[in-house]
Amino acid sequence: MDSPKTILKTLKTAKKILIPLHVRPDGDSVGSALALYHFLFDLGKKPTIVSADPTPEIFYFLPGIKRIKNIDPAKLDLDPFDVLLLVDNADLSRFTNTKDLTIPPKLLVVNIDHHVTNPNFGDLNYVVPDATSAAEVVYDLFKLWKVKITPEIANCLLTGIYTDTGGFLFPATTASSLTKAANLIRNGADRDKIVENSFRSWSPKIPIVWGTILNNAKSKRGLVYSTISYREMQKIKVEPDELYSARSFAVNNFLLAVRGIKVSLLFSEERPRYVKVNIRSKGNFDVSKIAKEMGGGGHRNASAFAYNGSLKESISKTLKLMSSKLE
Repeated sequence: MDSPKTILKTLKTAKKILIPLHVRPDGDSVGSALALYHFLFDLGKKPTIVSADPTPEIFYFLPGIKRIKNIDPAKLDLDPFDVLLLVDNADLSRFTNTKDLTIPPKLLVVNIDHHVTNPNFGDLNYVVPDATSAAEVVYDLFKLWKVKITPEIANCLLTGIYTDTGGFLFPATTASSLTKAANLIRNGADRDKIVENSFRSWSPKIPIVWGTILNNAKSKRGLVYSTISYREMQKIKVEPDELYSARSFAVNNFLLAVRGIKVSLLFSEERPRYVKVNIRSKGNFDVSKIAKEMGGGGHRNASAFAYNGSLKESISKTLKLMSSKLE
């Protein structure tokens, strides 16, 4: 892991910085990226912040949100940039929806993350797998860099920590993360606004999504799994960005809440022959290893992967692998 001092020096001397959010940005991606944006802006920099996918409306309350341009980095001319600042990206391909992106040789990649599966792909890497969120990693860097935590930065960082811990529900939550959250509130973060927007501002169609997922749920030998097909999603007609958040909420708060269950899985057929699989677990059951075997990644208790094939095939192959691990 590279020294915080080296990373700070690189950012201070950079002339043009690009900050891309990861695809399907969540609260941690948006919050940590915007916190870095505010920090760099206060240094006199004018960083460019982009997102390949639309930013979820539930995060429109965050300061600086309008600075995020909805454009895939693959469509940008990267030659003018000297630093590519990636935060909350588990791998180098996660910030674009295309496979055609070529990073210029002179573009220095700074990798700030917390995913245990992150391969340290950057020229400079600061990856802390024990952190609850990328926002917590950024918080720690800011403390080391003696950055003044403004209310703008505090709101962004607390949103990242709060959402990536599921409102401090997930096993990764630590005493340290709770202390940092308290400090951010002292520095101006609006806890009530963050809670209301993050988990209490769903569209009227979202309960229909949850109802479908719960209706399709099945349990088997210590795990519970459910599905939502492409046809079912098309019928509900919900916005993709909100659908993603709603599915994540369901697999965490409904499926995993069943007594006696160690693992929960949700198979979402986003389009024909393309299935997104979200996996959650309790205790020491490491689902990141399973996700990695299937070409994905994540954390010990929360991971995901994409499967190119039918919904039926994805269920069969995943459950077969899961059964061998649960024995």
